[in-house]
Amino acid sequence: MFGNTNIMNMKKMMNLNYLITYFVGAIASTQLTPYLKELGFDEIQKGIILSGIAILTLFSQFISGYLCDKFKKIRFFFLICFLTFVFVSGVLFGFNIESFFFVLLLVSISGGFNRCWQGLLDTWSLQVQTDSFSVPRAYGAVGWALGCWVIAILLNWFDFKLIAWLTVIFSIPAFFLTYKIKDAENFSGRVIHIQDLKELIKNKQYILLVLICFILFAMGTADIYLVVDKILDLGGTSFHVGLKWGFQSIMEAPILIMGNKLMKKFKPIDLLLFASVMFGLRFLIYGFLQNPNWMIAAGAMQLVTFPIVTFTSKQLILEIVDKKLQASAQMAAMSFYMGLSLLLVPLLTGFFQPIVGNDICLFVIASLSILAIVLNFIYKKV
Repeated sequence: MFGNTNIMNMKKMMNLNYLITYFVGAIASTQLTPYLKELGFDEIQKGIILSGIAILTLFSQFISGYLCDKFKKIRFFFLICFLTFVFVSGVLFGFNIESFFFVLLLVSISGGFNRCWQGLLDTWSLQVQTDSFSVPRAYGAVGWALGCWVIAILLNWFDFKLIAWLTVIFSIPAFFLTYKIKDAENFSGRVIHIQDLKELIKNKQYILLVLICFILFAMGTADIYLVVDKILDLGGTSFHVGLKWGFQSIMEAPILIMGNKLMKKFKPIDLLLFASVMFGLRFLIYGFLQNPNWMIAAGAMQLVTFPIVTFTSKQLILEIVDKKLQASAQMAAMSFYMGLSLLLVPLLTGFFQPIVGNDICLFVIASLSILAIVLNFIYKKV
């Protein structure tokens, strides 16, 4: 009885931790594009700055995943990454620094460690409560939505320095909860070595899954930057950007709550195939719309795209990868498909967007879903 009570309390604290950390993450990251524009950076400079996030994402996620499996702890590394994210974000928004290279450094660290702590929190949650992983992610989606809306509204009266203050203040209860929640314990008893990671490279299903996720996350990255640029070019403001992020995040909650039931009814790979089709349709719609409010409304398709990719990919990795490499496999996959998409998409869209325009870029992004669909069918045959 007491054991069950402790488990329930642990789950509640994990849910609350998701709510608060994602609230902080939204405040410190969703207004980055308008902030860079206010600092006076052009499209190419902005693309280079945002691509810098990818370098830190690639290295931080891969290394942290390996260290978690090696030392059999996740909470400590999550805390380091989240603390770094909070501190650097505070410096970035707290001072109106116009130096290109300094902003590049700060954005790279802030964005890279933002992705890293989110990945570690997911991996931690998977080990603490494997039976209901998508539920805490739903709390994260609500927290992200609240953070988007709060900062979008407040920026009508305050400048971007407010982001620094709110990031630091609301991170305090997150640090408290981190110490209260037990660390992950579902590790293999065997000590792993760097050579063990070769098993991931030899796993054909794992490689195919990473490639599928890379394509879909590249499309998701285009939503972060290219779609936001189109909203701003159509006359939208930072308020519209915050409204977009908040609306999309709240749309994730229902499907995340239903995630475990869906995976019992349908195979995860079939759900991933469905999400791939919906991603393509979503970007076709983005390409045709010419009103910022309708662009925001189209974000309702977040319901059947990104959150499905999130929980199905993690579940598939649990099924196809050895237990001793779970943290490494989860974080290495994210370091590749997230880091590489964050590197390539801003650079490519930053170069082609001024030449061909937003709409053509969005149609090209939509066509990527065809490749994802083909790889889904190949995965099912392997």
